[in-house]
Amino acid sequence: MESTTAAAETGGGLRGDAVSARHLVFFVVSAAAPLTVMAGFAPLAFLVGGQTAPVGYLAAGLVYALFAVGFCAMSRHVRNAGAFYAYVSRGLGRTVGAGSALVAYVAYTLGEIGFCAAAGLFASTTLDDLAGIRLSWGVCAVALGAIVSVVSYCRVDVGARVLALLLAGELGLLLALVVAILAKGTPEGLSLRGFDPSTWDASVLGSLFVITFVVYIGFEQTAVYAEEARDPRRTVPRATYLAVGLLAVTYTVVSWVLLMAIGPGALGAALAGDPSQLVFAVNQAFLGGFLTDVMQVLIVTSFVAGVLALHNAGARYLFALGRDRLLPVSLGTTGENGSPSRAVVVQSAIVLLALIGFGLSDLDPYTQVVIWTNTPTLVGVLFLQILTSVAVISFFARNHSDESIWQRLVAPALATVVLGVVLYLVCSKMGLLTGLGARDNLLINLPLAVAFVAGLVRGVVAAR
Repeated sequence: MESTTAAAETGGGLRGDAVSARHLVFFVVSAAAPLTVMAGFAPLAFLVGGQTAPVGYLAAGLVYALFAVGFCAMSRHVRNAGAFYAYVSRGLGRTVGAGSALVAYVAYTLGEIGFCAAAGLFASTTLDDLAGIRLSWGVCAVALGAIVSVVSYCRVDVGARVLALLLAGELGLLLALVVAILAKGTPEGLSLRGFDPSTWDASVLGSLFVITFVVYIGFEQTAVYAEEARDPRRTVPRATYLAVGLLAVTYTVVSWVLLMAIGPGALGAALAGDPSQLVFAVNQAFLGGFLTDVMQVLIVTSFVAGVLALHNAGARYLFALGRDRLLPVSLGTTGENGSPSRAVVVQSAIVLLALIGFGLSDLDPYTQVVIWTNTPTLVGVLFLQILTSVAVISFFARNHSDESIWQRLVAPALATVVLGVVLYLVCSKMGLLTGLGARDNLLINLPLAVAFVAGLVRGVVAAR
């Protein structure tokens, strides 16, 4: 019963048997950028959630594991580089699918622009601190964006190898830090008090979830590569569960060990200074100056890995939309190496032009560019996950399969409810991430609404 969308069956094909489950895990985990999350987001999670911050990461991982049940069941029956788009189309119809496809494309492209801007900022700072070379963040961002474009244009397994190397450095440093902290001992010993439900504050958890759910962005990457995967019926589900499990364990354990290294009683004082330097200070105390310099470099490569993963996802959405004639058909063709070459070139041009524009402006790269682009990414992905969960239920209600009732109904129904609550919390607490008022938060998310409506209209026109 495995299939692509009808339109996809008549279009060009990506190179099959190109990526393994291991490669898919690299794409997903790299998009989540674990070192960046721990260095950049963990201090904010501690500010909001205190000792319960590790619980927020664990809860997000459990919710995504629940979502993965229906998602993986669907992946065994529908193979398409558009992933969410293909699933929604098969479950809720081509018109709604077209709307979801443009939302996905806009969300991932905005995410890539924000990641690249952040990478440029950290690269600029690192070059100045370690080599005395002064380049603006905009120049660094454009240069890194160009490098990512070249790698993405190559065969997909080349990108996987690059991500594997960068990811190994990230996880290796985090593991070294965890081992050093546990080996040297912590100021207040080890405590699991933050995991005690009696200590949780519902209002605090709501705000905390805004932060901990955003760090799992990139979840769809496994299914995006289904057409290029070896034995996708087994590879995609296996890689999905491995990736979610690895992220959940990494985020939960590392954030808890960091909390122990600081000391729960001293957390408030540690956050009173510059929270962005908190993890670097801990790393300096337990691993020394050299590995703290290494951390600065790996933060940059962590962002670059995320940019590459998002670039690949955006290009494959363009490819799927071109192949299904929702965008120019030329986008749905592949090059000699089996990659969606024209879609990669178009994606590269859009991202680089946006980075040049932002780089020439007076906007702050971190507090404005990154926030304005990455917040809609979270909103868009959560919206797509909810639509996908509903689509899974609808698809299996109409199509006989060997999937259990847990896979085709119960898990996706629960995921729909839980993700709906999370989306509500994200929207209601969005000011925590953006620092903006309600009107400005609406404006930065307006591209998602415009994309959805435009996709609906295009889907209706294409159906005639």
